[in-house]
Amino acid sequence: MPFRFGPLGLAPTLAITNVGLDDNIFNEANEPQRDFTMTVTPRLQARLRSGRVQLSGAVATGLVYYKEHDDERSIDWAADGRAELDLGWFRPYGLAALLDTRERLNAELDVRAPRTQTTFALGTRAVISPKVGAVFDLRQAKLDFAEDTTFEGVLLSQQLNSTTTTLDSGVELYVTPLTTFAVTASWQTDRFDDSPERDADTFRLLPSVRMEAPAIVQGSLAVGYRSFSALDPGTPDYSGVVVQGSLAHTFGEWTKLELSLSRDVQYSFEETEPYYLTTGFRVVVTQQLGESFDVRGIVGRDRLDYREEATPGAPSSTDSAARVDRASVLGAGVGYRFQANLRTGLDVEFARRTSDRPDREYDRTRVFASLTYGF
Repeated sequence: MPFRFGPLGLAPTLAITNVGLDDNIFNEANEPQRDFTMTVTPRLQARLRSGRVQLSGAVATGLVYYKEHDDERSIDWAADGRAELDLGWFRPYGLAALLDTRERLNAELDVRAPRTQTTFALGTRAVISPKVGAVFDLRQAKLDFAEDTTFEGVLLSQQLNSTTTTLDSGVELYVTPLTTFAVTASWQTDRFDDSPERDADTFRLLPSVRMEAPAIVQGSLAVGYRSFSALDPGTPDYSGVVVQGSLAHTFGEWTKLELSLSRDVQYSFEETEPYYLTTGFRVVVTQQLGESFDVRGIVGRDRLDYREEATPGAPSSTDSAARVDRASVLGAGVGYRFQANLRTGLDVEFARRTSDRPDREYDRTRVFASLTYGF
């Protein structure tokens, strides 16, 4: 918190991103359309501590501009808040978050559809001994698309509007001051407003390791098991490995390697293929060239294995995919840091999706600049 007013700390940031040309703004297979785009995102983070109570939160606004396609312009915003009570060995907390945006939901959905996402959570962390702790978290997230938004003839609100309730409990082992090993069990319910045939229950068991600065490798990695059970007998179940990971390592203070890994079930907008298993990775390598200049390269890939509803009377199966989509990204850029908290950059990015359905394929090239200021 660089700015302090008694117990109140403030940290402002400003990001001007995506300033440049996008040659396929709708991710179309045929007749791609190009446009000049820009996004301006001011954000303010605040923290207030009074005795054993700490309040924190942030608010951000995203101003999205398209030169020719003015119907794609939007004002997005996000806000979140957290209250925590520090009783030493016992630390209960509550949080709330709201996102109102038109940004794409994921790698599958190509339309910039208006939606709101709300999250509420209550939880606690209890330190049982200097080496052992326990965690508990009850969370509810709600996804709401605008009622009149369609994509490929599908009404998104009917297919995707839903409420997800998750209960997490687990044990933490504090191996070192920088390393925590945890095992978390999760029970999750997904309930859809207008498509009850998509309802499902989930059980997860996730062992994980978390490494904090200044550890040699920083970040977290969880590899575990998920049992996804659809309530509709015509929808196939899934049982298998899931992965969540984000790791970083710096070589000799000049080269930074960042790795993200993911494997999990996600719901699809498709009517006959209600969900897909996504498996992906992203690697970012940043090389410092002196004190101010840096160059970076990005490579990433996602595989989307769609599961199809069974025909009436036929047994469901998890062994084969109805179709497979693959999304890849390759990029490079150069940056200049004027000072510790002010950086500008220029990037080139190429994205491609291939699919068993030719109408879902696309190529996309972006050339864009950015300017970020923040503490």
